[in-house]
Amino acid sequence: MNTLFSSAFALRLTSVSVIALLALNTTACQRFKKSDNMNEPTPLVQLANDKTTLNPIFSQNLSGKSKSFKNKKQTLTQSTTAFKTAVDTQGYISASPDGTVVATDNNGKTLWQVELKQGLHAGVALDNAQTFATTVIVADNLGKLIALDRATGNIRWERQLSSNVLSPALISGNRVVALANNGLIYGLSLQTGDVIWQFGTQNPSLSVRGSATPILLDTKTAIIPTADGRIHALNIDNGSPLWSRRVSMSVGASEIDRLSDIDATPVFVDNMLYVTTYSGQLVAFDMSSRQLAFVKEIASLKSVAVDNSQVYATTLDGSVVAFDRFTGNENWQVESLKYRGLSNPIVTSNYVVVGDKLGYLHSLDKNSGQIVGRSQSKTDINALTSQPNSKRVIAQSQNGSFSVWQSVD
Repeated sequence: MNTLFSSAFALRLTSVSVIALLALNTTACQRFKKSDNMNEPTPLVQLANDKTTLNPIFSQNLSGKSKSFKNKKQTLTQSTTAFKTAVDTQGYISASPDGTVVATDNNGKTLWQVELKQGLHAGVALDNAQTFATTVIVADNLGKLIALDRATGNIRWERQLSSNVLSPALISGNRVVALANNGLIYGLSLQTGDVIWQFGTQNPSLSVRGSATPILLDTKTAIIPTADGRIHALNIDNGSPLWSRRVSMSVGASEIDRLSDIDATPVFVDNMLYVTTYSGQLVAFDMSSRQLAFVKEIASLKSVAVDNSQVYATTLDGSVVAFDRFTGNENWQVESLKYRGLSNPIVTSNYVVVGDKLGYLHSLDKNSGQIVGRSQSKTDINALTSQPNSKRVIAQSQNGSFSVWQSVD
């Protein structure tokens, strides 16, 4: 048997995981030393030569409920990402916890808006997102997946699942793949919403309230990270297991210390798979040889960014780190943004961009990590997305509001 991947699975149903009270119900526990919990967000220093690296295009404030942390003094850490603005050639679709789903064109003009009274837990997923999408998928507060018509916002179908879905689904071909909070992975028909297959995973007794978005490894294989610290590869058509790998290793004496969630969506680039974990690992796999490339000590709820030479990561406490993408050697680390609750990083032609909960976008030089540019949003920034085939950057708020920026590399 291959020591790295195992093809032996048992289909099993698991009970709903016990969600930690207090900090765990919406964000991760702060994995800091006790003395660190009183640290205020690091103040921003004036930049010697503040370059204009991003120009604002438009912003969309959903329901007028965007958060502002500008007067807060407490330590800020990363939050899980349940809402993500989806984009295709027609424009943008965004959703918020109160049930608002909004479609805008590429210039920010509202095309349609619907209000789902039951509220939403996660969204948004699009089919054919690189071209002309026809279907929008969101997850509501009652454990349902809902398919909307991309052109009108009308409901096409609803499907009740066994538990809430806490992250955007994956759509590929005629399948919608979603991970429920009780550890069940579902494969549904895109046309009808019928459940075609389901696969059970082991849920721990305590986990961070959130989950990573499934991704495609190839046209036939979906990769799904789960709360037990594993990544599972399943055939997307029928749900049959292909392999499984434990990535996150729990450490410590208490249940909190032993949390091993994978809440950051894996990144697959040029046959390399990069996964970050809450328990403190950045793991890189060479998928062509199915060998472990490297493991680095990084605790994060956010995905990494990858370019031709480096992997960029943000940590729970606010460091930004660049590693060699093949060896894992650390090239630089920046700690001047600590305790600001950083988003995931993204890369543009010349810069690494990160956002924070105080509403700032920071552009760092790829070679040195020096902060060379800064822009300010009207809302907190929880996640960043590079818009395909353009120089646009989408800055996502915790509640679904977003702003669109133009990179001026």
